[in-house]
Amino acid sequence: MKELRATVAKHKAAVEGFGSSVAPRLATAKGEVEALAQGVVEQVGALRPSISATLGALLTRVNAANLTLTDPSPRFQALASQVKGHQQALAASSETARTKVEALGQEATAKSQGLEAQAKSSAEASQGQLTALQQQVAQQCDADRKSFDAKLAKRKGSKQETEARRAQGYALIDQTRSQLTQDLTGVGSTIAAALAAVLVRLATSRDAATGQGAQLTSTLDGAVKDPMSALAALHQELLDAGTTTMDAHQQQQAALEGQRKSLVDQLMAAAATAAGIVDPLDTQVAPSLTTGKAQADGALDTLGRTIAGQVASVTASLTAVEKLIDQVQEQVETAINTVSGTIDGLVKGALTAVETVKAPLKATLDAAFTTLDSLVATISDLKQQVMALFESLPQLLEQLQTLFQQIVGSLESLLERAMGLLDAIPAADLPKPLVSPAVQGISQVVGQITTQLGTLSSQVGPQLQAVQKTIVSQVETVQTQAQTQIDTATTQAVTQMGTLTESILQGIEQAKAQVGQIIAAAVTQIGTVKDQGVRQIEAMKHQVAARVTPLDTQVPERLEALDAQVGSGIDAAVQAMQAARDTAEGQVTAAKGRLDSHLGATNASVTTGLTSLETARASAETSLTTQADSALAAFQRRAEGQRSGAETQVDAVSTQATGQKPQLLSPLDAIGAQLQAGAFAKPVTAANSRVTSALNALGPQLDALAS
Repeated sequence: MKELRATVAKHKAAVEGFGSSVAPRLATAKGEVEALAQGVVEQVGALRPSISATLGALLTRVNAANLTLTDPSPRFQALASQVKGHQQALAASSETARTKVEALGQEATAKSQGLEAQAKSSAEASQGQLTALQQQVAQQCDADRKSFDAKLAKRKGSKQETEARRAQGYALIDQTRSQLTQDLTGVGSTIAAALAAVLVRLATSRDAATGQGAQLTSTLDGAVKDPMSALAALHQELLDAGTTTMDAHQQQQAALEGQRKSLVDQLMAAAATAAGIVDPLDTQVAPSLTTGKAQADGALDTLGRTIAGQVASVTASLTAVEKLIDQVQEQVETAINTVSGTIDGLVKGALTAVETVKAPLKATLDAAFTTLDSLVATISDLKQQVMALFESLPQLLEQLQTLFQQIVGSLESLLERAMGLLDAIPAADLPKPLVSPAVQGISQVVGQITTQLGTLSSQVGPQLQAVQKTIVSQVETVQTQAQTQIDTATTQAVTQMGTLTESILQGIEQAKAQVGQIIAAAVTQIGTVKDQGVRQIEAMKHQVAARVTPLDTQVPERLEALDAQVGSGIDAAVQAMQAARDTAEGQVTAAKGRLDSHLGATNASVTTGLTSLETARASAETSLTTQADSALAAFQRRAEGQRSGAETQVDAVSTQATGQKPQLLSPLDAIGAQLQAGAFAKPVTAANSRVTSALNALGPQLDALAS
């Protein structure tokens, strides 16, 4: 059935493949028809791009023509910016000079203010030190008074004399306090006067510097006022001239653009004429091509439907054969299932019969295993009996070991006693006449002990041999008894095993023969059932083969006829479209000739216009440039003259301010050097030294009065 199904499937695939190939062939034919129609349409369509290309290139040339006149007005604006730069540079240089001049007064003011603050701070610090010295004088005098009183209290002498000395000491302390106070007050006045003098000098130097700065500032303002005004007026003149020049440039540029526009208008008119040549082709060529294409497509569609119907018919007949194969396949499967069921029943019956034969054999085997279990129990009992015979042997061996140890112990004890006697003799300390008799006596005793040990050894040897013989005899007796029991048990077990083996083998042979008979009968029955099923299935296959075999000839012949029908239909449709294409191509060729002539004339006219336009541009640009160069040169000379004169005067003011600065600031620097050297600190230092000397001298004088 598989071969028949494969044959039908092969023919069906061939038919379906042919049916599938028809649509691509028709599509290819329609593509050829479309290409024939599209070829002419493309020729018509190509005429318009040629118009666009030719006229577009001319329009590009016209638009790309260099009509740009160089505008001189930015040069006027640039020079105006340059003049503005001159103004800014002059203003910047004047500001720089002004800054230097103003910095002269500012620096003098700042320095004088700093020095004034420094002088005041230094004077205040010195006054503070004087105040501290006055406090120190007062404190030291008070301390000296207390110390003087304490020393007078300890002095021995009359009270009158002590009081006289006290009065002298007090007078000395008060005199020292008064003198030092006057001295410190005078120093303070000196410092105040010096501070006032420094402040006056600082103010005078500051005023001189600021006055000179004001004079230089006035000179600077007069130097830059008129040039700045002149440059501002020149800047405005340049802007006005630039505006006038820009207007003239725009007029010339507009004239050139007007000439360009006339050329563009000429190209637009040429494009309209060319369109008048090409546009009629759309109404002349397209309808005939559309009609021819529609007829060809209709013929191909009709051919496709016809072939599709015939392919469907062949496919339907093959499908019917496939359905027949499916029905027969179901019948075959039913027959196979029936035969299989019958065979399964026969197999089950045979297995049941075999199980019946196995039951007696199983009973025989169970009895044999029961007998074997009893033999195993008997052998186990025999093992226990034999092992009991050997239980007395360890006791005899233990007695032999004990006896041997006792004998060895006695011998070792005697030997130790003999050696102890010898070691006990102080042979090294005693006189030799005393030691020799003792050694001889002990040697005799050792000889006797050695003799006894030999006798004892000769007695012990037979005893050990007797015990050994007894043990060997008992072992041999036990071995004989055990061997006898084992031989008897072995003989019985072998006999029983032989009997069991023979009975089991006989049962197996009988069961084997019965099973063979059962299986042979089942095999015969199964073969009969199988042959019947095979004959039935073969009959069904012959029925299907009678329908399938003719298809090997019918299907190829039918497909060949359909293929020829498709080819002839496609050829007819394509040839009709080819005739329509030839007619349309003649119309397109005539229109293309007229179009080429028109585009050539337009190209020549526009090229001449472009040449004339370039000549006009060059002439206009030369005129504008010459006029601008002359005017700009005059403006440039005026600007440079104003700038150079003013800058010379500004530089002179700046140089003067720089040169006078050291001279004006030198008095302030001198005052600063004096302050840095400690002008106010030196009087205080001298006063401090005098105070220290006076106070140091007061102490010894008071001590002399108190002694």
